[in-house]
Amino acid sequence: MKIRVDRDSVCMGDDVLPHEVEFEVPEDMTAEELCSFLQKDRYLPGLDTEWLLRHGGKTITSYNTETKELTNPNVYLKDLIHQGSRGNDFVWIYRRSY
Repeated sequence: MKIRVDRDSVCMGDDVLPHEVEFEVPEDMTAEELCSFLQKDRYLPGLDTEWLLRHGGKTITSYNTETKELTNPNVYLKDLIHQGSRGNDFVWIYRRSY
């Protein structure tokens, strides 16, 4: 299954290259597995940062880069794709934790 993932920039230097990427992922991938997959390449930068995963304008999960805490880890991406009108597009929104 193909998905498109994009994310906010975290600083001016982070704006140099686009963050939208397309991946071929397993049909049964969960939000937790997506997060783990993306973190292998350090796709979600930041120390003590919270990232919100959104699909179709709705927040699906949040991930803290310091504590590795993830809400709603067992949500299947394919279920979101089939239920929503946004297709295979997922966006990570940057939110600094304090």
